Amino acid sequence: MESLPPRILLVDDDKSVREMLYTILERDGYEVLVSNNGPDAVSIFHRSVRPIDLLVTKYNMPRMSGVELARECSRLGGDVKVLYLSGSNPNEELQTELQTRPCGFLAEPIRGGELLRKTRELLLMESAGHLALIS
Repeated sequence: MESLPPRILLVDDDKSVREMLYTILERDGYEVLVSNNGPDAVSIFHRSVRPIDLLVTKYNMPRMSGVELARECSRLGGDVKVLYLSGSNPNEELQTELQTRPCGFLAEPIRGGELLRKTRELLLMESAGHLALIS
């Protein structure tokens, strides 16, 4: 029996960035679900029949921040691993998040190789661990 590919929920409010990241992840064999905002992503996460293995989300988004999104997804389905993307350095809220949950950080602009490396690291992590910042 063939195993299913890891499932990623990708959330970014910038269409061109979202499409680029989707293409990189999908070509590497991941099943990628896509949203352009936090509230819709929560709905996708909640309706997903199969668990989401990784949430890849922009940190700063209108309507709901990446941290708020991650917390809501965790509330709905346990510990979700998160990769935060941001064009600025992590603020205090994000620094705390990076130390308390299985997650990582990539600074924009995102390079494909870094995205794939960080994605693999997070998917292989134990839920109790955490990763250092990667910029």
